Amino acid sequence: MLADLMRLFGRVVERCKRLAYGRTFVCPVCHLELSFADLDGNGLAVCPLCGAVLSVEAPYGHPVPVVMDMEILRAQPKLRLHPLASHLPIGLFPFALLGALALLAFSVAGGTALRVLEALGGSAATVAMLERVTLLLLAVSVLFSPLTIAAGIWDWRHRYGKRPYRIIRLKLVFAAAFVALGAAALALHASGAVFSPATGLLAGAAPLQAVAAAAYFAALGLGTIAIATLGHVGGNLVFGK
Repeated sequence: MLADLMRLFGRVVERCKRLAYGRTFVCPVCHLELSFADLDGNGLAVCPLCGAVLSVEAPYGHPVPVVMDMEILRAQPKLRLHPLASHLPIGLFPFALLGALALLAFSVAGGTALRVLEALGGSAATVAMLERVTLLLLAVSVLFSPLTIAAGIWDWRHRYGKRPYRIIRLKLVFAAAFVALGAAALALHASGAVFSPATGLLAGAAPLQAVAAAAYFAALGLGTIAIATLGHVGGNLVFGK
């Protein structure tokens, strides 16, 4: 069953990749997957990872990249700000999701969960504290992300020569999606429409509160997918496969 789900997941990921990248080829030096959209009018591209200057032809429909030269004068900053700045949003946002799910579990389980918590040495105030910590993690992750995006744009301009790589365009799209989803989740959480600041539990069962809670968890879930994709794509761009 698990193997079937993994195969299905792999097919979905591959389909999404094809939609995002179009036809692709692999750099023969570092094996980074690049898009035909990265080629210029002469059929040339510079690999963003290793700097190989590639000429790509497709005889009989099969891509054949040939190394023509190496870009040896590429800027090599000793301090890469973008990978460093990425750690806060990528690292903290999933923990904010886990905190929100824990608060949801406490809200659903009610008194049973509180009795278990008290048996472990906690109290009802612990749940309210967890709500505050979850909000803090969410705020730091979302509010720090514009600095991460700015560092990435600086990298693109100075290290990659402002070349319109499909992989970098993909990162920008997912970064914008993450900021929008994260900001929506942060606004809903901070408004008190989802969790009560006093108890840390779900604010209530009124229709508007239920809609706010559904939108909040949807934004957290989709934001986690966006930031996981950013981490994976960014890791490929920096370290290869």
